[in-house]
Amino acid sequence: MLYLWNFIIIIIFFLSFDASSCFSAYKKHFEITAQKIEVFHKPEIVIAKGDVVINSKEFLIWAQEAKYEVETEYLILENFKIFDFQKNATAEGNKGFLDLRNEEIWADKAFIFLKKEQIRIKAIDFHKNALNEYFAKKALITTCEFDCENEKDFPPWSLEVDNFLLTPEGISSGEATKFKIKKVPVGYFPKAVYIPKVNLPITLPRKTGFLTPKFSQGNRLGFGIQIPLFLAFTDQIDFTISPFYLTKRGMLMDIENQFRFEKEFQGLMKIRYLKDIAKEGYAIEEKPEKNKWWVVGKIDYGVKPNLDMHLDFDVVSERGFLEEFDVGEGGYTNTRTQILERFNRDIEDKAQEYRTSKFWVQYYRNSLYARLENTYLDYHGRLDSDTILQPLFNLKFNFLPTSIFNILLPEASLKYLYTYRREGYYGDKIDTKVGITYPFKINIFFNSASFNYNFSFYNLREKESFGESSLNRSYYEFLVDSYILLSKYYDFLTIFNKNLRFLHILKPYAIYFYRSKPSEINIPQFDYEDLISNKTHTLEYGLWQYFSLPSHRDFLVIRAYQQYDFVKGERSAIATKPEEKPFSDIYLQVLLNYSPFIYARYDTAYNFYGLGFKKHSFSLSLRDIYLDYIDLIYQEDKAWNTKQLTLDLKSTILNNLLAEFYISRNFIRDETTEMKLIGTYLHDCYTLSLGFSVTPEDTKFYFLFQLKGLGSYGIEK
Repeated sequence: MLYLWNFIIIIIFFLSFDASSCFSAYKKHFEITAQKIEVFHKPEIVIAKGDVVINSKEFLIWAQEAKYEVETEYLILENFKIFDFQKNATAEGNKGFLDLRNEEIWADKAFIFLKKEQIRIKAIDFHKNALNEYFAKKALITTCEFDCENEKDFPPWSLEVDNFLLTPEGISSGEATKFKIKKVPVGYFPKAVYIPKVNLPITLPRKTGFLTPKFSQGNRLGFGIQIPLFLAFTDQIDFTISPFYLTKRGMLMDIENQFRFEKEFQGLMKIRYLKDIAKEGYAIEEKPEKNKWWVVGKIDYGVKPNLDMHLDFDVVSERGFLEEFDVGEGGYTNTRTQILERFNRDIEDKAQEYRTSKFWVQYYRNSLYARLENTYLDYHGRLDSDTILQPLFNLKFNFLPTSIFNILLPEASLKYLYTYRREGYYGDKIDTKVGITYPFKINIFFNSASFNYNFSFYNLREKESFGESSLNRSYYEFLVDSYILLSKYYDFLTIFNKNLRFLHILKPYAIYFYRSKPSEINIPQFDYEDLISNKTHTLEYGLWQYFSLPSHRDFLVIRAYQQYDFVKGERSAIATKPEEKPFSDIYLQVLLNYSPFIYARYDTAYNFYGLGFKKHSFSLSLRDIYLDYIDLIYQEDKAWNTKQLTLDLKSTILNNLLAEFYISRNFIRDETTEMKLIGTYLHDCYTLSLGFSVTPEDTKFYFLFQLKGLGSYGIEK
């Protein structure tokens, strides 16, 4: 028997074995440090007492007492804490048993803290097996801080679970789940419960169950409650059925389908239906109940790395349906956010006159890009939908610029378009375009010259007012641009008596553009290029200025430019309207970006022919200056007769109260478009929000109680 005092280090070597899930790979040796260490032989046993530290590169164990059996590789701990450096997790308990050879752990009581997820688990009768699965007879799970050693201390909210199981993938389950506020149970599920769309690992994902209910309230819709039901058919396919009862409008039904068969094949489809019980008109003229619906979705399929297929569909019964019923799982705002996050492409604004559905296949290889597209426009404007030209079939071949002898950059494109409508002309169009670009430098001038030739052929299957069914036209374009770069460093003394250096870059430029008059003017309008009907001959000149600090590149950018129209100049003597004069407005753009604190942009246009300033656009974003969050947008445009101000303020008061005020004011109509006031109480593991919003059409009240890692309950904004 050998006694060693005052932090004697013993290096113990044993066989190497694989990593565990929570307590990472034990290597060929670790170190034991203690106030007192006893070593016994036959069998070899090491007993350490008093501030025991067992240390390796991957983990650290602290205990009041430890017993290690060398042959069996058993480690018995009392009053211990385990720190896993690789998994960023900690565990502690009263009595623990570790089988290092089989990577198993037992403890009468254990406290596990997953730092990345900020999840705390207090477990009784804890066991981790060789499959890296964690069991507990009873577990208290929360994202709130609390004293795990004090049996009378309870977090603000928690889930108490019997027969708790946690797998290495973070999947967990439990029985007899209680939801507690402090130590008072407020919800109880006697059997296993699954809440599929929750971040906290107390759920089995992709299991059928009810999701968090949603509530809404407003003058037009009344009070509403939605209870979504999640149906997981397989690991790749699920449905969510979400009936939404609105007291003033009836039952609104949302059906959502998601699937992902592989990484390259995924889709999202949504159907929203309502039989509107709200009546329009009065007495005998009262209109009956009306069916309203919206179908939207996207599907992506990557056949090969250079060949993919996409389907977007978006049709609605009437234009105002998306604006009026923007609530719940299938609401426009929620759907748009979901689609943007998953597919990284947008849908039309809810106020748009048409919704776009299209299917396209695209292929690219080297400099060749090919695209086959079919498009349908679901129109809900003032015109007759039968007169809307539908671009049903579109085939494109683009040969992107490739270098020839590192001097010339040729390019070409071919496009076929077939359009159809019930009333009016329709037919086929073939577009061809060939071009070449020559970049060159003369002294300090960077230049490029390009030439393009365009030829179009039209075959009208319904001529209407056109005399012939076959038409063609051609025109050519010539463009030359040139610029120089001038830079200089400046040093000046700040008010704090410190030297500051910044870089100033000047970039004057000029762009000359000439487009010949098309050979045929009276042509059908199948796309935007068919709107070209006159000769274009312009010269644009301007100046870019860039200001850079050592820590912020291009923190200030200023651009001023103007165009001169030679065609208008030829008839300027007889021109009477300002827009017919040869000199365009002078445009000024100023961009200030001192991230993350200040972002500002200002755009204006000034007319020299009597109109003065035609527009002002100013946006300002401040972060942690005076308030936590300041957003200001002002837009004024004489051409569009708009004058709008939007202000959004957020500030934290007394460290745990967040106040938000939002207002949008239309000065032309002299009305407040929207005003919103929300107060939020902030806690480390939950938030509570109350507020209201007012528009000319509706008044809504807002309430939200959100638990960190679990979800939220409340009434939508």
